[in-house]
Amino acid sequence: MNFGSIGRLVATGLATFLLVTVTVTELLQSRIEFSLLVGIPAGLVAGAVAGGVVAWGFADGAPERRRRIASSFGAFAMTVLVTIVVGLLLPIGIALTIVVGIVVGLLTAVGAYRHDGGRARARRT
Repeated sequence: MNFGSIGRLVATGLATFLLVTVTVTELLQSRIEFSLLVGIPAGLVAGAVAGGVVAWGFADGAPERRRRIASSFGAFAMTVLVTIVVGLLLPIGIALTIVVGIVVGLLTAVGAYRHDGGRARARRT
């Protein structure tokens, strides 16, 4: 595991934590007064699981397909994080920021998966 894969792991855990915490908190806000107390543990568990998936994908000796999936998942998370930071600096709502981050993140993840596939084919030839 190198510095880049550790960065993807941290970005994935943090982005997943933020998305799940905000989503759970907002969904439960009308039913539970302190919905953040439910959202934070849910976000921590989801972030830990997502980080574990990325770490498992970048483990030494991991198959190329698993590495590509982990790389695209990390690219998605980093894109969402950057979008959230930019959205906080601009005068737009957090809901729009998250939706845009997810859409752009999905496009980035597909691009990263395809790009890693091209590099894998180039190494085999």
